[in-house]
Amino acid sequence: MNKTNSVLSYMTIDNVLRDSDELILFISRTGTIILINDRGSEILGSPTEEITGKNWFEDFISDASREHIFDEFRSNLNNSETPVFNQDYPILCSGETEKQVSLNNRVVKDEDGIVMCILVSGHMVNESGDIKPELTESTDIYRSVVENSSDSIIVYKDGIIIFVNDTARRITGYLEEEFYGSSILDFISTDYKPVMLRYMNDRIAGKNSPTLYDIEILRKDGDIIPAEISVSTILFEDEQVHMAVLRDLSTRHSLEEQLRQSQKMEAVGQLAGGVAHDFNNIIQVINGYTELAQGSLEENDPVQEMLQQVSHAGERAKSLVSQLLTFSRNQQIVTRVLDLNEIINEHMTLLQRVIGESIVLEFLASSENIYINGDQDMIGQILLNIFLNARDAMPDGGKIIVKTKRVFLDRGFSAINSTEQGYYAMLSISDTGCGMDKGTLSKIFEPFFSTKGITAGTGLGLSTVYGIVSQHDGIIVATSIPEKGSIFRIYLPIVKKDSIIEELLPEHEVIPEASRTIVITEDDESVKNLVSDVLSEAGHEVITASNGEEAVILISDSPDSVDLVVLDVIMPVLGGYEAADRIREIRPDIPLIFCSGYKEEQNQKDILEKSRFLAKPYSMAQLLHTINELFAEIR
Repeated sequence: MNKTNSVLSYMTIDNVLRDSDELILFISRTGTIILINDRGSEILGSPTEEITGKNWFEDFISDASREHIFDEFRSNLNNSETPVFNQDYPILCSGETEKQVSLNNRVVKDEDGIVMCILVSGHMVNESGDIKPELTESTDIYRSVVENSSDSIIVYKDGIIIFVNDTARRITGYLEEEFYGSSILDFISTDYKPVMLRYMNDRIAGKNSPTLYDIEILRKDGDIIPAEISVSTILFEDEQVHMAVLRDLSTRHSLEEQLRQSQKMEAVGQLAGGVAHDFNNIIQVINGYTELAQGSLEENDPVQEMLQQVSHAGERAKSLVSQLLTFSRNQQIVTRVLDLNEIINEHMTLLQRVIGESIVLEFLASSENIYINGDQDMIGQILLNIFLNARDAMPDGGKIIVKTKRVFLDRGFSAINSTEQGYYAMLSISDTGCGMDKGTLSKIFEPFFSTKGITAGTGLGLSTVYGIVSQHDGIIVATSIPEKGSIFRIYLPIVKKDSIIEELLPEHEVIPEASRTIVITEDDESVKNLVSDVLSEAGHEVITASNGEEAVILISDSPDSVDLVVLDVIMPVLGGYEAADRIREIRPDIPLIFCSGYKEEQNQKDILEKSRFLAKPYSMAQLLHTINELFAEIR
């Protein structure tokens, strides 16, 4: 049997009542027309409703030909071994015109072998006796549809495959001859075989079973492909067979998983950012008063050692909060044009010391310079965190290979990874470690997730990398195979070397200032008291406000008596940036210092004239230096 033509025959029959170019009708044993398609009505020249109920042989075949044609029809009908037979003869169209047709008669029987009806399908023949060109083209179209379909098409009888299209062969990796004679269950994953077997048995038994459901296809190389299967029952050459159309859901599942992961990471990021903001205020107070206490004691005072330990703990807490903020994409970054190869080279010596001599480190730099818009310290942090994970995955030694390359991300890759197509700098870091299974791989960028135990780290290393890459408008893709190592590929947008990233403020000689009147605007009472104490101790006159609105009122009452306003960015009633707009309307030249624990969408205020930005938690020395620097600039 020609398997391709078999499926094409079925597809023609299956679609004729909708859009076939062939004449199609169902007739009884005696020739009564039960059903006819639109094309048939068009050929015969009468409306469908007028044709239905008439006798095919008496009303549409001439008297001269009728007896011979009907005898041949009845003879073939009574021959149980010929369920399908062909006849060529002229038919009457529009009541009188004869047109030559080539017809295929297919006998349709019930389960007991009783003839129910005959499916007559055919086409007109031109004067030379050939099939009309458009019909040949129609067959070619059906063949093209089957072989070029993006879905896998498998036809099987009693579970045994009798046809597969090219897509099924390509997706599964099997050769055509490996399909034929095999059970369709051989190509279904172990977890889904019972489901499909149950539905197959239900169909054979005449029970209702789903025609559309999800399964997993088993590739020849052992990989699993998620798929959606649509099964329909068809009749071919008087035999009941099934056609399965399988759609690869890999891309859809990947996008759905990315969406779920993105939503989860966004929610966790918001939580991390909020927690970090509150922690920053707490750390600000702890570190600030520790700094003041250390300054008030003699250098050899035994309490100094205790305060030093408190200070170290505060710095560790500050670092932890910084990682949380980086993950939540709320960390302040200072970007400039960087040569990626140069940055990596600068870190190689340090990174080799970190990973130890038992691990070989190799850097394969691109042949061309690759420039990105990045924060140099954060790019270093990406390398460090991934290297530390690679080191832990190779306790007995191994190899880490770092590669850089200029790549073009096409539309397909960009759609799957939710980024814009174009040229990117690819930073690839691979190791020969223990690798990860799919379950572990799906969680590696989540904060606090770790496979090393609760005493071996914070679980923020890779989540920090994820946050840094996101802040740089890049994407990170991780792949891993157990016992074969892992690869992290980071894609960062490429920029031209001469791109202007930022304008640095000119340097000024910093001279300690005399007494100034400073308004401290801070909603956290402990931070406000700390800053007030420090500035008062430095000789300044301090006025405090609990929110931006109070600060605006203070400036409105006496605009020329205030020399500087320090504003927390996030405050109730009126935030720092909004308050600054209203204050500058009252006093356009007043100096401003903004303070915040994380990046805001409106952080452009930190580059206003006569302004500075302090990232919390800042030291008291930083605060005093910033004040002096600001006044030195505007002197």
